Amino acid sequence: MNTRSQRSFKNPDLHPSWHVIIFAIGIIISCIIVNLVRPTILNSFLWILLAIVIFILAIIIAKKWTVTLVVIASFLIIGTRAGPEFVSQDYFKNLVGSSVTITGKISKDPTTSESSASKLNIDLVDLKISVSSGNTEILPGHLFAQIDKMEIQRSDIISVKGEVSDGFGAYSAAMFRPEVLNISRPEPGDIFIKIRNNFAEHVRQFIPSPESGLGIGFLLGQKSGIDSKIQDALRTVGLTHIIVASGAHLSSLISISRKIFGKLSRFASLLAALLAMLMFLGVTGLSASMLRASLVTGISLVLWYFGRKVHPARLIILVAAATLIYNPFYLTDLSWLLSFASFTGIMILAPMLTKFFYGQKKPGFVSSTLITSVSAALICSPILLFYFGQISAITILANILILPTISIAMGLTFLTGIAAYLIPFAAQVLGELTKLLIDYQITIANFFAENKSFLIQIEKNNPLVLLLYIPIVVTFCFCARKAHQNKQMQYTPAALSP
Repeated sequence: MNTRSQRSFKNPDLHPSWHVIIFAIGIIISCIIVNLVRPTILNSFLWILLAIVIFILAIIIAKKWTVTLVVIASFLIIGTRAGPEFVSQDYFKNLVGSSVTITGKISKDPTTSESSASKLNIDLVDLKISVSSGNTEILPGHLFAQIDKMEIQRSDIISVKGEVSDGFGAYSAAMFRPEVLNISRPEPGDIFIKIRNNFAEHVRQFIPSPESGLGIGFLLGQKSGIDSKIQDALRTVGLTHIIVASGAHLSSLISISRKIFGKLSRFASLLAALLAMLMFLGVTGLSASMLRASLVTGISLVLWYFGRKVHPARLIILVAAATLIYNPFYLTDLSWLLSFASFTGIMILAPMLTKFFYGQKKPGFVSSTLITSVSAALICSPILLFYFGQISAITILANILILPTISIAMGLTFLTGIAAYLIPFAAQVLGELTKLLIDYQITIANFFAENKSFLIQIEKNNPLVLLLYIPIVVTFCFCARKAHQNKQMQYTPAALSP
């Protein structure tokens, strides 16, 4: 590096860390633009190489004007990532109304359809399309398919034949009630699925249905075994996030790993926690919410190891950008939106409200739970209203009554499964305790869901509902100014703190 470059790097007009943050913000904004403009010319990997070179140059030079280079790099990366899928979407648009055969891999756990308990929703990737003319195309992208309920699981290869419908959200196309031609399960297959299914079977021996389905849903984020009526009740009350494997699950797992291996060394604690995280990802699958949770957990663990902290706003922006680079269409994915909405509420709004009401004092358990529940519910409610068109007016109360018991239910379900292998009598006792606790949760959810007077109902997909974020932002700004939270808040997850 020449003298001029060294001088620029040592005495930059703008610190390089700002270029990283601006790059992340550029990624998020580029996703919005790309989804509107739909460029298809950026479909070569060379564009990503060019973007990397531009970004590195911007970091080295570190001048204010190089911010423009960072923004250009972010657009090139997102455009290149999304380009092939736009081509795929255009291809499927020409097939709408046509009968085709599609073979693909089930990328996520099948879920029960909202409209019918006898139907399964599946997400297919690695698509191979055969049309009546005999031509075959291999395309990127995701296909949504709704099929009759049957024994299938993640990683299975399935062939379906039916009429192609328009896609929605992150899906290039959809097929409703196609004919299932073939199902194959690769060998040795997904070992994590086998472990999970075996564990779930042992749990079901000592916890009856529907309680076992909800307990396994809490522990592993597996929604396919949850009774459809319970899913409807949770959706109505605004509690769908509790059965999505996310940061709460990882936080508990990491906390246990650190307590066990922390006695050996700091590095052993880090390594054990990261391995536990990777194993949990293998069991749950890399959904949008789990990708967010794993990135947050991984970054937090590394920062903890090196004795560093990061402001929560920066962490949210960086992780959001990373997940959107992985899949630019997550912007329209409900689980991604709810995951980041609840995370933002817990990590940004909740500390501000705590600081506003308590100052330097530490709130009690009940007050802390109330503030956290209110914060997460406030940020998530407009999204739930937009997608589902209804939400309980007292969803915050439902969260307060149920959320504190989730970690206990998870722990009891896990212990029941372990005891089922080793001490059946203990598993029977633990299973009864788990059933009682989950019965309480189901009763609360059903009570609020069945009382229609608590429901707020509007038309689905009404963009005006997003105006509800205006008072939320006003509250956010007021608390930030009053408590000077923007200068005092640092992010250290409780489960990761020393």
